[in-house]
Amino acid sequence: MHAALVINPAAGRGAGRRLATAIADYLAELGVHIHAQDFSHSGDDLALQVHGRLAAAPDAVIVVGGDGSVHEAVNGWMQAGGGAPLAFVPVGTGNDFTKMLGYASDWRAACRHIAQARTRTVDVARCNDFYFVNNLGIGFDARVAMTANRMQWLHSQIVYGVAMIKTLALSHDTPTVRLWHDDETMETAITLIAVNNGRVEGGAFMLAPQAQIDDGLLDVVVAGGLSRLGILRLVPQVLRGSHIDHPAVTMFRTGQLVIESDTGLPVHADGEIRYTDARRLEIEILPHRLTLMA
Repeated sequence: MHAALVINPAAGRGAGRRLATAIADYLAELGVHIHAQDFSHSGDDLALQVHGRLAAAPDAVIVVGGDGSVHEAVNGWMQAGGGAPLAFVPVGTGNDFTKMLGYASDWRAACRHIAQARTRTVDVARCNDFYFVNNLGIGFDARVAMTANRMQWLHSQIVYGVAMIKTLALSHDTPTVRLWHDDETMETAITLIAVNNGRVEGGAFMLAPQAQIDDGLLDVVVAGGLSRLGILRLVPQVLRGSHIDHPAVTMFRTGQLVIESDTGLPVHADGEIRYTDARRLEIEILPHRLTLMA
């Protein structure tokens, strides 16, 4: 197999840079020949590198990084119109999407999966003019992501918990949104909305415990307007995935939805901040659109 390797050196607080040679060497031992290797300097840079490497028609484009790198790579792949399968070697903080692929944060296991050269197709979601593969968060969810992205010096196992407490201490709002899906209309105050293709966010938060990345549906979680204490009480349930029975939580599955608010909303996609004041989001699932080597 001949592959291009695109590395985010900053992923995992520098793990991308530290492990780059070891990963390339291990892939070579497994019979994966790396004919090109790029280090990205930003998210846009990584997306462009993936887009560019696809033009050379390798057997795969392998991306070394975390969930942010996955997000940018998928956007580059989709903007290129597809091509060679994408593969991911997880070295990030949460590695939420690769959990759905069966190898969590084990980069060696990921390399072994890649070397088997088995492909699969999974769903991709589109929101306005960009794509996401794991989840999109609106409201409190996005504010926590914004805080966590500024705290990468913390150990990966605690950064999201600390970011949540800090966010809760500094801000609390419950904006009113209007939401349309299928034949349903909802208008409600929210703490957060999570639109999920994958199950896990922030490394451990089981927001959508029954989500599948290849079922052609989005699992949507709407948490109504909660007090600070209400949010704190909900968190342990989200860690266990038992929040689905909480009276303030509404869950449904859909292929597309529209969300509007008169108040600007913060939005993250796969942990990357996409908006700080969004007022309209048009979201749809694109079934089996992404080809992975995993």
